[in-house]
Amino acid sequence: MLEFTPIVAAGGDAPPIPLQELIGPGEVLVLAPHPDDESLAMGGAIAAATDAGYCVTVAIVTDGSRSHPNSRNYPPVKLAAVRREEAAAAVRILTSEKAATIWLGYPDTAAPDDCETFRAVKTRLESFLPHVSAIWTTWNGDPHVDHQRVCRLACWLAKHYSGIKVFACPVWGRILDPMPDAPQVGIRRFPTAPYRFRKRQAVAAHVSQMTGMIEDDPEGFCMPEELVRHFIETDEIFIPL
Repeated sequence: MLEFTPIVAAGGDAPPIPLQELIGPGEVLVLAPHPDDESLAMGGAIAAATDAGYCVTVAIVTDGSRSHPNSRNYPPVKLAAVRREEAAAAVRILTSEKAATIWLGYPDTAAPDDCETFRAVKTRLESFLPHVSAIWTTWNGDPHVDHQRVCRLACWLAKHYSGIKVFACPVWGRILDPMPDAPQVGIRRFPTAPYRFRKRQAVAAHVSQMTGMIEDDPEGFCMPEELVRHFIETDEIFIPL
């Protein structure tokens, strides 16, 4: 049985956040470190936002190509292509085919983490960012280098445009000790009950990560069923940064 960190209990006890407060007057940019983070961390909120008529853009930062490093049947280039298709399918499900998906394509575990690469991302997203009032991303308390880097990227981008709020959503910090001094002030909860059916379908679209599809790497990643259920059946956690 999984043991959850205190952030899960804090999220469960947190006051709900209205969609309008989570988004603001403009559009939403989702910065997901890997294909599947968009569905696991904030899939319900993405579905709610598009249902309410908000424009949502989902940017997948890395290619997810290192989840099964010993697989011969799915070498990195092939696995990245599979995961790109999975992410596109998941976003179509969550948004009823209303949202754009951008594939930034950085190598897995090598998300941008300096001003030069941050500026390169800013250039690629320049047509969207002036209209964005909220960026949703992963929490810098997650003990995963890409999650921390993409959170820093989100904050960097927000500083270059007025009126952008950043919200961080814990993923691995739910079951692994969070990074020291990670922000938790103002934690809020987004109720996902009306959107859980679509979130379940979106998570299931990431077949390579949620099942034993890749059979020739027994040490490759496969998310435990209990953790999958947790992400689907609990409200989402948003921490303002």
